[in-house]
Amino acid sequence: MSIGKREFKPDKNKASLSNQIRDHMRARILNQEWQPGEKIPSEFVLANDYQVARVTIRTALRMLESQGLIDIRHGSGAYTTNFGKGIRAGLQELRSISETIREMGFTPGVVIRASELRLPNKAEAEELRISLDENIFYMERAITADGKVVAFSYDTVRITDLSQNVINKFSTGSVFKALEAFGKHPVRAMSEIHAIKSELIGWGPSKPKSGLYLQLKQTHFLRDGFPIMTGSTYFVEGRFQFIIHRTI
Repeated sequence: MSIGKREFKPDKNKASLSNQIRDHMRARILNQEWQPGEKIPSEFVLANDYQVARVTIRTALRMLESQGLIDIRHGSGAYTTNFGKGIRAGLQELRSISETIREMGFTPGVVIRASELRLPNKAEAEELRISLDENIFYMERAITADGKVVAFSYDTVRITDLSQNVINKFSTGSVFKALEAFGKHPVRAMSEIHAIKSELIGWGPSKPKSGLYLQLKQTHFLRDGFPIMTGSTYFVEGRFQFIIHRTI
């Protein structure tokens, strides 16, 4: 199905149809198929284009509004918002950072400084609900956009039920994609956000001299309620934007 400048192929094995349409429309918006401030097609037109019920479109639009990408004006329609050209994501989203960077028109990259199987410390064992004698997979990564570091990530993955093939893929790019390729789908995360100033975070020439970061500390859970990954991503101050949608 060709819609606008992007092909849409619903996948029954992935997220709900409204989520798939949200992601497809998100990509269309970020690729500026509609200019900032421009009115997008009506629910009726979009439902016809995507060949779905209007309620599915309405759900997708509400999610896009919660991400700060559109402004729904009752009685008028939905309009794209203008947040400039920086790399940005909604705080309520559970998405791959690399995927977000790509959708914003930048080339994502990952530089891995460390990846190893090791025993957890007490805090990691408690967060992942494993014993101290069960191995975890630990990674230290720099996440880049057009070669410029936007974040440093320190993560531990619970590997109790994972095959070696899955574990090997962690070192090749997106952890989310590696997990999802083998049927592991994190569906929620418990998160904390902190402003951090530390000389111990980061490495290399892209490490900020200021030592200022926004720490996003998360524990990711599968649908069955078991934690699969925990860790912290330290966003370099000024290189990544988060959207907060105010409801009234």
